[in-house]
Amino acid sequence: MSNTLKAGHTYSEHSLAKQLGMSKTPVHEALLDLALRGFCTLIPRKGVLIRSLTVDEIHDLYEFRLVLEVAAIHKITAHVTSQQIERLWKIHNACVAATETDDHVGYIQNDREYHSFLASLTKNTYLVEALENVRDLIDWMGVRAMTRPGRLPEVDIEHAAVIEKLAQGDAQGAAKAMEIHVRATEHNSLTWYDREREANGA
Repeated sequence: MSNTLKAGHTYSEHSLAKQLGMSKTPVHEALLDLALRGFCTLIPRKGVLIRSLTVDEIHDLYEFRLVLEVAAIHKITAHVTSQQIERLWKIHNACVAATETDDHVGYIQNDREYHSFLASLTKNTYLVEALENVRDLIDWMGVRAMTRPGRLPEVDIEHAAVIEKLAQGDAQGAAKAMEIHVRATEHNSLTWYDREREANGA
């Protein structure tokens, strides 16, 4: 998340273990987990290659996210309580505070809480787990996409629009606001991807 390990670079497990002050076994197990989730590729006798998602993978990731998040909005709108709306505004205010300090990593943490809380209101374990399974990849892309000047205030506006429609009991409006938010985030992720490729001469 802090971009300490660069996409396209290969690192040795030994050097990572030394840097973290740990033995190789837990580091290797952690890297296996990260590889299974699409963050890196383990190369025998060479080390670990930090991946960069392809354009198709980014499209697929956000398409999956959009289906889940819009479904969640449709399911919860008729039953959301004033206390839950208040909780959403509290999380939103934490995002705004992170915007004001230009704290991208902190913003991602609050953004994750915002979307996770919305999903939890469905009380659908399968939906919650499906979104959680891709959330790390979404955050990995998101923290980079949010480095574009002016993006954080845009996200704040998009989040607020969803809450306002939910508070009004407007399922269609809330779902549309969520779609706009996810599509805008996808666009920013792809813009970041193109900028990185140009910087690397790809």
